[in-house]
Amino acid sequence: MLRALVVLLLLSNATLWAWRQGWLGTAPTQDDVGREPQRMAQQIEPQRLQLLNPPGGAATDPTASRAALPSTDGSDDPQAATPRPPAEDEAQPTSASAPASEPAAAEPRACWQLPALPLAQAEAARRSAEDSAGLRGRSTEQAAVLPARWIVYVGKLANAEALQRRRAALRQAGIEHREVNSAALSPGLALGTYSSEEAARRALQDALRQGVADARVVQERPETRLLTLRWPDLTTEELQRLRTALGASAATLAPCR
Repeated sequence: MLRALVVLLLLSNATLWAWRQGWLGTAPTQDDVGREPQRMAQQIEPQRLQLLNPPGGAATDPTASRAALPSTDGSDDPQAATPRPPAEDEAQPTSASAPASEPAAAEPRACWQLPALPLAQAEAARRSAEDSAGLRGRSTEQAAVLPARWIVYVGKLANAEALQRRRAALRQAGIEHREVNSAALSPGLALGTYSSEEAARRALQDALRQGVADARVVQERPETRLLTLRWPDLTTEELQRLRTALGASAATLAPCR
């Protein structure tokens, strides 16, 4: 029994040695140790394989990789392996959007105002701007009060010639004076202007002592409420419409201060 085992072992070693020498077929190389060369030999067209994401390389399109592989149904139709061309709306890459046209420069606007007017005149001007110029709700206002005023008054004089003679006499006497512009008191002269009637009456006594016998105290104007109307944001075209709506009053329009 032991002799048979020894003989069997010798035969096995002899067979292995003969195979390594190539007498029994192709002998394995050192590189084949631990590998499966028989499976590598069974591959069909291995050069057509592509890695979807090779190490260190950019990711490839899985669709394109699958298109390069043989068809699973065994057909080897070149057209079947060719990727589908993109649709017409996909064929051309979208070009960079054309730069948007620069916004048109904003039309210049400006603030315009009327001088301070009595309430009735200011309201009439506002209605004209809203109804005729289409500027409803576009105006602002600033209220003020014009205080009452008294004067030491000489007049009414008969005519312009009498006015000039009286002015010459007052200049010769060294008495200061001015011409009154009020329609109710013209032609006439004011020897002084005062914010209260009491101050005007004290000044009248001085005028009488100076020989101005026909001088008297009158109220040149009563206390008056005023409105300053402004249109703060008008284009050139809107300003023209406002001028047309205001008529003669448009001559007093001026840039806001």
